[in-house]
Amino acid sequence: MSTNNPIETQPVENNLERQRTEINYSSKFQPLVSTSKRGKGNDELNFPFCVTVDKMTGYIYIADCPNDCVKVFDSTAKYIFKFGDSNGEGMMYYPRSLVICRGRILITHHHGILNYTLDGKFIPGIGKQGKGELEFNYPKCISINESNDDIYICDYYNNRVQILSQDFQFKSQFGSFKHPRDVKLLKEYIYVLDESNPCIHLFNHNHILLKSVISRGRGNQVTNPYSFFIDNSNNILIADYSSNSISIFNPEFQSIHNIPVSEHPTSVTVDNHDRVIVVCEHTVNCLQIF
Repeated sequence: MSTNNPIETQPVENNLERQRTEINYSSKFQPLVSTSKRGKGNDELNFPFCVTVDKMTGYIYIADCPNDCVKVFDSTAKYIFKFGDSNGEGMMYYPRSLVICRGRILITHHHGILNYTLDGKFIPGIGKQGKGELEFNYPKCISINESNDDIYICDYYNNRVQILSQDFQFKSQFGSFKHPRDVKLLKEYIYVLDESNPCIHLFNHNHILLKSVISRGRGNQVTNPYSFFIDNSNNILIADYSSNSISIFNPEFQSIHNIPVSEHPTSVTVDNHDRVIVVCEHTVNCLQIF
């Protein structure tokens, strides 16, 4: 799978250090908070594509895709403000993913990356359509390597992951995938969610494939994985779009629980209080907190 290195399968360490007590996911069978308003209004959503949490404030940031904006809610799901639109400076067109890093929020949209402060002030970003360095073809997920602030982008139709420095300089790329949807970093490992079977691929920091895990398809572990999140105990939470659930796997990739959600989850995260936060689309277009 790597264009920079030959494919090499190596053993993966299973004794990753646990950072805190395991979350009791089995107790999360119905939401503490559930909003469901579809539309263009301030507190309404229309196909929310991604959710993340500012661990400092507890604010919930949602990429409200067809509404061409990011909406911000407090920890009780009360609307606070929004930023971005399809016109003017910082034109936002179908935002798909967002990540918070050092007082700013990076957002993938159309064929590039937008850059804003956390209170919604635009900072110039990068990107244009193409196959070269710093060019994209409908990028999906964006993630940050917390050790050096490198930026990892799933370049969906270019079937690769591009790696940029924090000041948007090209550093590296690896692939090729079958439409990578999501990427996460955990210590020295890189997890990529791909539209393949198995669907999650685990690489080391040299982009060498270590193993591919978690089968997809009806009757298998997940049906239609859309995105995923890794909690502080290294469990993997997958937004399983077609099964209307959050599928949870332990660090050894064994299924341990499923959280039923309203309909078609697209994104999941966990906040500082161990609450699972999910956005769903289709008829409900909602934000749920478990």
